[in-house]
Amino acid sequence: MPGAGLTGLFLCASLVWALAAAAASDPASLLRQAIAAACVNPQAESEPLGIQRQPLPGGAALELTRIAPGGRLRELRAAYEAPAGSGTRPEILAIAGPDCAIRYGRSLEYAADGRVRAIGFLRADLSPSGAGELLDAPVPAAPDPGGVAVAHVDSGVNYLLPAIASRLARDADGAALGYDWWDMDARPFDQNPARSPFFPQRHGTATASLLLEEAPFARLVPYRYPRPDMSRMAALVDAAAKAGARIVVLAMGSNERAQWEAYAQAARRHPEMLFVVSAGNDGRDLDREPVYPAALGLANQLSVTSAEDDGSLARGSSWGRRSVDLLVPAERILVTAFDGRRVFASGASYAAARVAALAACLLAAQPQWQAQELRAAILARARPARAEGWSAHGFLPDPVAAERGACAAAQTEVTERGSDVFSPSGQPGGAALELSVINVMGSGWEPPAVRAMLRGAAAILGQCGIALRKASVHEVSGPERLRYFTAETAQALVAARPYARPAAYLVADTRRPDPFDAEAFAPANSAATPSLVDTIWIVRGTPYPGIALAHELVHLLTNEGEHSELARNLMREETAAENTRLAPEQCRRILQSGRARGLLGKAG
Repeated sequence: MPGAGLTGLFLCASLVWALAAAAASDPASLLRQAIAAACVNPQAESEPLGIQRQPLPGGAALELTRIAPGGRLRELRAAYEAPAGSGTRPEILAIAGPDCAIRYGRSLEYAADGRVRAIGFLRADLSPSGAGELLDAPVPAAPDPGGVAVAHVDSGVNYLLPAIASRLARDADGAALGYDWWDMDARPFDQNPARSPFFPQRHGTATASLLLEEAPFARLVPYRYPRPDMSRMAALVDAAAKAGARIVVLAMGSNERAQWEAYAQAARRHPEMLFVVSAGNDGRDLDREPVYPAALGLANQLSVTSAEDDGSLARGSSWGRRSVDLLVPAERILVTAFDGRRVFASGASYAAARVAALAACLLAAQPQWQAQELRAAILARARPARAEGWSAHGFLPDPVAAERGACAAAQTEVTERGSDVFSPSGQPGGAALELSVINVMGSGWEPPAVRAMLRGAAAILGQCGIALRKASVHEVSGPERLRYFTAETAQALVAARPYARPAAYLVADTRRPDPFDAEAFAPANSAATPSLVDTIWIVRGTPYPGIALAHELVHLLTNEGEHSELARNLMREETAAENTRLAPEQCRRILQSGRARGLLGKAG
């Protein structure tokens, strides 16, 4: 083997035979040995992605994947494929980090018909953890919710989530009307294993959740798209028509027109149905480089792409003066992920879901409308885009910001619902601090918990002679997205209702790539977000809120991000129940900087 790393076939012939012998009795041992062998000087290769499949004696196979952006190893994967019929099927995966130590693994459980039934989560030693995910769950029983039927063609939906299950369209016997056109059964569960059977993509739940939230009168007919045979799209469209759906949303596409001929023919057979399709996120002109079905130009179809809130084309979105009908704001939209968490998502798929929801709201008010009337009513809401050539009909402003058919306008403004003022400090000090506290309603912060947090922080700062003399607590309500911290949502919230600084904002959770429990913004770390200077953000569920607030107030008052190594000190990097002390030198810096910055006044 020349040198090191994942070069050539990774493994020498003698090692392959040894690994094959191990695999016969213990696939986990095979993966451990394979990762150890592939991790000889793992920094040697410069390619960002290396994938090698190695046949093993006996008909099995080993696949090694090296992920190394910039030439530095980030992750190494080893997957074992067992013999199955005339080929192989994946069974177990091990994932190692940059240090080549296995972090965790996954296994696949197969049903009698050969389809993957579930994914098992493995510990670092590749033993079962007892946790996992189902891939073909039965649909829970529930009554039909009533309302406008919308056919949703995607990777399926997670109907184990109550918010999805309760909105599924049902027949007279309570059976769900959806269908899995990939596996050809009545369980359109959200999963697309095309990239990896161990990490299936979960796209449909997010798009469906947005549709249902913005169209409270919609009932969902979910279809898992027929990736193995796209000619089944004709039967899918006919089934949607039979189910009573006059709106069909497809958040997908491909470069091959032939794959969409069956769909196009079926859509033409059903002129009463409106098809809302995604223009894609390929960042290209679909008039010159078509993506289908967006570029089919069907009379009963709307092709939509993602825009920023101001009407400009979103980064990465496709466009076309003829092929794309509308730009729709669909960046950083709050949706429900497969696991039920609220997350932010962007792209043309969500633009399609929003337009389908708008169509459902309009149809609920005008049930006699056909596709052409629906299409015309939606296009009538458009206004000119910020530049010509992006779309045929311009920009559709935020669909939920105004009344739309049977659906009322959603809350888009931030309003104050109540306020309270009290003094958390029980004793005077040499310096006084006044703090604004903004409790974002719906984030889970209850008034007693807020007061306890403030009293705890006041007691800690009292070590330095600082009296938290006044806390003005404001309860504000607004769009749900403002309950989750990102740089954008934080800036939107402080701009909507300015409060005296320093100010502490209480939110439900963070959606930053590197999550936190609490974070302070002082001049030293706010060059990119100057509007956040002298604000603190604390998420619900922070283990020690009073200690966390005091910790972040020290960062803010000193305009420093350094932590302390002193035992039991407040400024240790980890917030803990015993870490509440402040040293005299720390107090000196806090008082000196806080006064110089105008954040501390004289106690009176």
